[in-house]
Amino acid sequence: MGKRIVIGASLMALTCVAFYADWAVERAGWPRLPVGPAGQFRQARGAVLTALVTLLIAAGYLELARLASAGGTPIFRFTGLLAALLVGTLPFWRQVMAVGRHGGMVLPVVLALALLAFFIEQLGRHRTEGAIRHVGASLLAVVYLGVCPAVVLGIRIHFGLPAFILFLAVVKFTDIGAYFVGSLTGRHKLIPWLSPGKSWEGLAGGLALAAACGAGVSAGLRVLFGPAGTVPMGPWAGAAFGVAVGLAGQFADLCESALKRSAGLKDSGAALPAFGGVLDIIDSPLLAAPAAYLVLAVVCQG
Repeated sequence: MGKRIVIGASLMALTCVAFYADWAVERAGWPRLPVGPAGQFRQARGAVLTALVTLLIAAGYLELARLASAGGTPIFRFTGLLAALLVGTLPFWRQVMAVGRHGGMVLPVVLALALLAFFIEQLGRHRTEGAIRHVGASLLAVVYLGVCPAVVLGIRIHFGLPAFILFLAVVKFTDIGAYFVGSLTGRHKLIPWLSPGKSWEGLAGGLALAAACGAGVSAGLRVLFGPAGTVPMGPWAGAAFGVAVGLAGQFADLCESALKRSAGLKDSGAALPAFGGVLDIIDSPLLAAPAAYLVLAVVCQG
């Protein structure tokens, strides 16, 4: 547990550095990218976090490819990774894309092109055996490590850095609470056939910490960024946000466990001692992001 605490604290410190760098770059007005052929320039928000997400997508996709191969359903590595990177960073590039009324079609078109590329690669091998499995698994990989990271980035770009900090803090503190409370008091298994280490006590502890985190962080952000730069949530709304997003994050962790179980592996990789692989770190935010985005869209519109 000691190694886990040290590595976890180091990751948290690096995340804070990334947050500060992203905020500082935006405050400086960078980067300014060209928009269309007219020679106009526009600032694109979230450049530092987009770069970080790009690295995580690449590492996570390679781990998922390993899981898929171990499970007997290999995915297309190059075309799939390229598609995941393109889809995952779309919210950043969308800020400077002169697509006008066609903007809503960018993601569907990119996904359709990815599907087309998978079919081309499959047919290029002159084999029809396993076509549904290979193409379907590759498309799943692009949704999991392309669309989901795009939603994560969308929180940063559409709702601002404070909302992104609140989202990520809630998700990770749920993990922390679930781990420590479950380790100390866990007696009743949550879903033993899928994840034997998870308990109902751990889930309750994680959600309790998520509620406290949602209320506390939303209040702290008002002090740090001022009223104009924060998420419009009071303590009770922040606590409710924490529980909803924390619950989604715990379900997301179970989803990744299902992928690992199907491959017969305990961890997605060995990049981080005591934690496992990159997927074992980012699994919760990936599928918690859609829930967080929906709540933020309602709150910020209201």
